[in-house]
Amino acid sequence: MHFNRSIRFIQLLMTGILLTSCSHTNSIRNKSEVDFFGTQKVHRHELKNGLKVLILEDHSAPTFSYQTWFKVGSKDEQKGLTGLAHLFEHMMFKGTKNLKDGEFDRLLESAGAEGENAFTSNDYTGYVQSLPSDKLELIARLESDRMVNLIVDKDSLNKEREVVQNERRFRNENNPDGMLYEKLYDIAYTKHAYHWPVIGYEADVNGAKPEECDQFYKRFYAPNNATVVIVGDVQPDLAINLIDAYYGKLPSSNIHRTQIEIEPVQTKAVTKIVPIKTQIQKLMMAYHTISEDNDDLTALEVLKTVLSTGKTSRLNKRLVDSGIASEISIDNEEREHPGLFVFFANLQKNKSASQAAAIIENELKQIEQGKTTAHELARAASLYKLTLFDGLASPANKAHFLGFYETVGKRFERGIEISKKISKITSKDLARVVKKYFKKTNKVEIIGLSNGGASK
Repeated sequence: MHFNRSIRFIQLLMTGILLTSCSHTNSIRNKSEVDFFGTQKVHRHELKNGLKVLILEDHSAPTFSYQTWFKVGSKDEQKGLTGLAHLFEHMMFKGTKNLKDGEFDRLLESAGAEGENAFTSNDYTGYVQSLPSDKLELIARLESDRMVNLIVDKDSLNKEREVVQNERRFRNENNPDGMLYEKLYDIAYTKHAYHWPVIGYEADVNGAKPEECDQFYKRFYAPNNATVVIVGDVQPDLAINLIDAYYGKLPSSNIHRTQIEIEPVQTKAVTKIVPIKTQIQKLMMAYHTISEDNDDLTALEVLKTVLSTGKTSRLNKRLVDSGIASEISIDNEEREHPGLFVFFANLQKNKSASQAAAIIENELKQIEQGKTTAHELARAASLYKLTLFDGLASPANKAHFLGFYETVGKRFERGIEISKKISKITSKDLARVVKKYFKKTNKVEIIGLSNGGASK
């Protein structure tokens, strides 16, 4: 056993020596150095097999964040086979041709990894870890292995199907908010693939055959559909050489994406009452807006902040301080295809969703008439930047910023551009986007009532 360890140490040492040589990077097609925030630079690389790599030095602690972003989400599924993207979020922690089931987690735990997690959305799937600085070779080996060598068979699928169904019951079927969100997208999208929930439908997840799942994996889990983001205590040259050594020979995939139907323009308001197990009413009110690459996104972000961020925001004062609602929040979706601007409110006892909806619509009307003050705009810009830079204090959040905008926005610089435009938004900009997107004919309203009772 000691002899084997010594051999492994020598192999790693020789690998390290080889990887420090720039001549090793014969699989790198493109590389550049791009400005991040402040004086920081992001080293951008692309391997010949299509893998994108973003590396950002941050020597504030002897650790690094390692994230792998795949450009596949629920919108890339087909009717009758929903939930596969989320199913593979779970499957990726199972066994591979080189590692037994559970060994991936065991190796990372032994290496001192923290924050090991994964997430799925409509547009992407991501895998994240934070590790000590000397474990870069380990995580590159493990992640490159499960990118192409995952075992997809009946036994592993059945185990994860059960886990997913339990999650679905907990998050959607037995959770009032989850039920309302699922109903919102079910109604708001009649043609587009955002119609079905990210977690999928129970019958689809249970009915997916091993060969169908394996085809999905081989189609989307490939270097030319992924971005590896490394942020922390690393040397860029050594890091890219390690990535090249472990990923450079992986084959690209011939990715044929399903043609996604364009959502038709909504022509009339839709209201749906949903019975839920709660003693209070709940409101979800949404408007169809834009995709992430649309220039109006910045104005919508300022609008969100003016309306709902902080105790002095308009809707907090009108709804929460007045005793009508216990909570008000807004989600301004940043998606690859046109998303929604969603208002969510929990009403106080004996208060109605229709009261809250009328107040929200009145505030939107005020903003459409140009009644946004300079103080509100300055406050919105300050809050946005405070939240952004406070989050970017950690390597994991920097990596998430880079991975998200590189995957959904097609390049991470998009996120930086948005932050620079925030202070330039005027009351006229807000008036324009409200008039353009917040029409009554473009509204979907979901009201959650106990036992489906009438809304006042």
